[in-house]
Amino acid sequence: MGKKIASQMIISLFMVCLLFVGNNPAIAGDKVLLSIATASTGGSWYPAGGAIASIINKYVPGVEASAHPSAASRENIRLIEKKKTDLGMVMPDVAYFAQTGTDIYKGKTPSKITGLFSFWGIDLLIIARANSDIYKIEDLRGKKVGFGPPGSGSEAMSKRILGEYGITYKDLKAQFLSAPEQARALKDNSLDAAMYTIGTPAAAFVDLCTLNKCRLIPIEKQMMGKLLKKYPYYSASVIPANAYPQITTDTPALKWLGLIVVSEDMDTDLAYNIVKNISKDHLDEFKQCHAKANGLTTEGMSKGMSIPWHPGAAKFWKEVGLLK
Repeated sequence: MGKKIASQMIISLFMVCLLFVGNNPAIAGDKVLLSIATASTGGSWYPAGGAIASIINKYVPGVEASAHPSAASRENIRLIEKKKTDLGMVMPDVAYFAQTGTDIYKGKTPSKITGLFSFWGIDLLIIARANSDIYKIEDLRGKKVGFGPPGSGSEAMSKRILGEYGITYKDLKAQFLSAPEQARALKDNSLDAAMYTIGTPAAAFVDLCTLNKCRLIPIEKQMMGKLLKKYPYYSASVIPANAYPQITTDTPALKWLGLIVVSEDMDTDLAYNIVKNISKDHLDEFKQCHAKANGLTTEGMSKGMSIPWHPGAAKFWKEVGLLK
């Protein structure tokens, strides 16, 4: 009987150990496993996530990272909180609201996310088929308009901007789609227009504009000033002429800087090494991932953080003299 009980205890202990190892990335195999949540595959965040993973794999010892598509900002924060991903790409306004428990996160427990670095600006693309009668944002009333996935940072920003024009979802026919889905819907005439925060140029919309005549909708100068005053985490941008095929004029737009965020309990040395390798030591490699990355600088990647720095990131930024 004693031997039988002992055998059962050993088997039970073995099974517990298997479960622990299988669900704890810090000890899975001989490497720390990191997951990076990006956004839809049609934009610039997805290749950026792949580049971050590649640099980590090559230069951060004992770590294996992989990037995966997601529904962007709010989903990425949720995944970090649920320990289902380690790094997430997030809009600065959504990060701020989540970390402070305000606005779209009002009444919720503040998220324990912290920042590593920022990267390039993301434009709010407002695009319509050229054969439509949509020339300004007010013309979206009554039209079939695509927005980002429900609860995403893209959808939240679009809704906020529409509100400044006195437009709600009740005033139009809203559809909530990823960037590739929006482009396909515009192509087959099931959408009149779309609003999406995405890096310029975005492959999904470049493809759309190559064979279909489209029109970019600007944000007027007066409204731009009002928006920047009310929402200081946004900034003015210009989508340049010829960024998208057949669109030959500059288009005033809003943008924000993308943030890389992690849980506050990430290992300090790991966070430090990630920031150091991507924003300084191997920044040239990171710049190869997308046209938007060409203008990145170490100094620029220390700007625009709307939430507290992770201690490991703060250590690096202080070392290079970019944080007091």
